Amino acid sequence: MVAHILEFKDRMAYYRENPNLKTGGQLYTAPEAVLELESLLNFTFCYTDIQCTQKKFVTSQVIMPLDELEKINDPKLTEVYYDRTIDTIQAQMGRVNYPNMKLLLVDLEVSGMDSNGDAIVSVGALIGNAGTIPISNEVGWWYGEDVGDCTGEDPNYYNGVDAAIEIENEVLNTMFPAPPPGLSRKKTNIKDIGIFEPSGYWLKPEAQRNNNKDSKLFHAIEDYSVIDDDVCCVSIDDEMLFYPPQYTDVINSEEEDYNDSHGTSYQFTNCIVYDHHWVHPITGEYTKIWHTMQIFLGHVTLVNTYDWPVEDITTYEQ
Repeated sequence: MVAHILEFKDRMAYYRENPNLKTGGQLYTAPEAVLELESLLNFTFCYTDIQCTQKKFVTSQVIMPLDELEKINDPKLTEVYYDRTIDTIQAQMGRVNYPNMKLLLVDLEVSGMDSNGDAIVSVGALIGNAGTIPISNEVGWWYGEDVGDCTGEDPNYYNGVDAAIEIENEVLNTMFPAPPPGLSRKKTNIKDIGIFEPSGYWLKPEAQRNNNKDSKLFHAIEDYSVIDDDVCCVSIDDEMLFYPPQYTDVINSEEEDYNDSHGTSYQFTNCIVYDHHWVHPITGEYTKIWHTMQIFLGHVTLVNTYDWPVEDITTYEQ
């Protein structure tokens, strides 16, 4: 696979350097072309195994022109790669505008056909804000909202971090231990399989729920008990030991279900843990706080780090 991607990269560069060549090369269906582009983008521009204090998944669309046989050749695909897809990802990252922005995954999908018979390609980019995540404190982490730890201090020493970020980091550390020296991970065939809710993973029947580890994914609602500071605080010595393995179980379960239903063998590639809250419009008190988790699957390959250094797509000049 690595040799195939390198060969495709060389073809794209060749036709970019020879813009007068309008014919020749290989022919691809839209799904084949999308897979080639996605693999090259992930191998060339995407960072793996880095900590991120923020993540955002954004999508846009580009048009892939097809001939009367619904295929595209290398010269045309070169234009889609450089002038449409890379430009689109750069624009996406410019709108997110994290201070230490890194491209983590690219998910390309054929989403339909336009009135001219050309393919509509969805361009999904997982963008992260690289930064160091503290691994512990003495009291616990606020459930979300980037509040920091549970001391209630203002300003909070850990401002910008919360339980959602900490749990996500623990999950990624578990799923992706450090690769062997000299090797790095590359991720391809990316699939966004959805955002998963606590309601799919109850651990207790409704009559027994009390806002204490009711679901595999963090969840509290005033119907079950008052949402006070203790509920909002994900404790270090209890809940922070409990939740990361539960989130990992959710990932493993959804990965298995997806592969069984699609006849595939995809692996986990990344996730985002989101925090949410509802507040009473009069009292300003929480009525519900919870996490959801977006899961990405794909294929994971170890490559020689020196053969495939990551290029920064934000400064990439075509």
